Amino acid sequence: MIVAEGDLDDFMVGLTDENPAVTPPVYGEYYHVQYKGKVKSGEKAQVEFAVKSEAIYRYVIIQLKVEPKRAICLKEVVVLAKRK
Repeated sequence: MIVAEGDLDDFMVGLTDENPAVTPPVYGEYYHVQYKGKVKSGEKAQVEFAVKSEAIYRYVIIQLKVEPKRAICLKEVVVLAKRK
């Protein structure tokens, strides 16, 4: 679940085992789900991944396409993992 402080639209949520502080993520070059649509300030958005049971991901990436003077400001990010 993602709760934004400002409007968000068409963002990407990704999973990776590479530390983003060491290797900055390149938009779309990681296992991801594209959120299509607009999330207004204070609304909740949810994405789900079909992850292989043997996969291990340590980091969640939430990224917009690169736009000058635009950033993501999040109030809350909840990550739930469930193995089937």
